[in-house]
Amino acid sequence: MIRRFNLGMKSIISKWVADIPQSGIREIYHEALELENVIHLEIGDPDFSTPREIIDAAYEALLKGYTHYTHNAGLPELREAISEYYSRRYGVYFDPEKHIIVTLGSTEGLFLTLLAVLEPGEEVLIPDPGYPSYISMIKSARGTIARYKLRERENFRINASEVVSRISRRTKVVIVNNPHNPTGSITPLATLREIARAAYEEGAILVADEVYENIVFDGITFHSIAEAKEYSDNVVIVNSLSKTFAMTGLRIGFVLSTNEELIRTMVRMQEGVASCAPASFQVAAARALREYMSLAAEMTKEYERRRDELIKVLRDFPEVSFVKPEGTFYLFLNVSEFTADTRSFAKELLREERVAVAPGSAFGPNGEGYVRLSYATSVENVVEGAKRLVRYLQRIKRRA
Repeated sequence: MIRRFNLGMKSIISKWVADIPQSGIREIYHEALELENVIHLEIGDPDFSTPREIIDAAYEALLKGYTHYTHNAGLPELREAISEYYSRRYGVYFDPEKHIIVTLGSTEGLFLTLLAVLEPGEEVLIPDPGYPSYISMIKSARGTIARYKLRERENFRINASEVVSRISRRTKVVIVNNPHNPTGSITPLATLREIARAAYEEGAILVADEVYENIVFDGITFHSIAEAKEYSDNVVIVNSLSKTFAMTGLRIGFVLSTNEELIRTMVRMQEGVASCAPASFQVAAARALREYMSLAAEMTKEYERRRDELIKVLRDFPEVSFVKPEGTFYLFLNVSEFTADTRSFAKELLREERVAVAPGSAFGPNGEGYVRLSYATSVENVVEGAKRLVRYLQRIKRRA
C-alpha cells in the first residue's frame, strides 16, 4: 500500500528556501542553449581543458586503487600539499590535521561554513554586486542577507568604511570576495585587515572567498587574508582549484581556518553531506599544487591577452564605461545609458545578436545598469562577441 500525504494547499517546501531565485546568469545560459551560433560570454567556466598532467595524475591514482572513501577531511597528502602551498606563497602555516578540510569545490566549502556558524535569522553581510550563489547558500543555511556596496568610482575595490559601518551585533558573517566576481577588482591587504579587525571586535567571522587568487594581471601581487595572522581565529578562507587549473568539473575545493573547533565541526558535517571529495581527484590536486603551478600561470597569461583584446573593442565606444579588471576573467560593463533593466537587455541582445552576457541585476541591486562579460572563452569569441555587443548598442543609440 502506497502512503500519500494529504497536504491540501500547504506546500511541503521550507519557507527558508521557497523564495530562492534562479540565478540570472543561468536564466540567460539556459535560454542560450536553445539557440544556435551563440557566443557565450555569460558563464565563468574556463574553455581550457584540465591540463593533461593533472588528468594523468588522476588516471594513475584510479589505477592504483584510489576509488574509495577518504578521511572526511580529505587525503592527508592533499591537506599537506595545501599547507605547503600557503607556507610557500604567503608565509603562513596551516596545520594539515587541524586547520584544513577538503570539500567539493569552494561552493560546498562556503556552504558548510555557513551551516556550521549560523543560527536561524543571523545576518550575513555580502558584497553588492557579488556572486549570486551567496544568496542561495545563506538562505539554505537559515541566515538573513545584508549588503555593502562596491562602486565603479572606487574601482570596485571593497571600501573598508562602507563594510565596517554595516557590521553590527546582528552580523555573524562578513563575506569578502577577492579577487572579486563580477568586477575583477583586487582589494589591498590593508583594507582587508581593517575589516577583519572590525569583525573580530564584534565577534563576527570574516569569510574570504579567494578562488581567483591565481588569475591576477599586470604584475600585481595578490595578498591573501591569511597574512592577517592577528585575526586568524575569526577568519575563514574558502578556496578551490577549479579556476586556477580549469578543474571546475573535478570539484576540489578547501577551507582553511586556525579555528580548530570550526574545522572539526565541518569535518563531522562533511560525513553527512558528501562524505569526501573524489579520492583520485584529490591525488591529482596534490600533484597540481606541488608540481604544476606553471600551468596555471600559462592560462592566466592567456586570460590577460583576452582581457586586453576585449578592452580594445570596448574603448572605441565611449558611451559605455568600465574599470580595467585586475584579476578574474570578468569585465563589468556599465550600460546604464542604454537600459534600466539589464535582464531584458541581456535577453534582447541574445535574441538579436546571439551573444549571451550576464545581467548585472543577477549580482545584486547595485549591479543593475551593468552586464558581466566573461573572457573565459577563446580570444576569437571574446572579440566577436564584443563587436556584436557594440553593434547592438549602436542600434539602440540610433533608435533613440
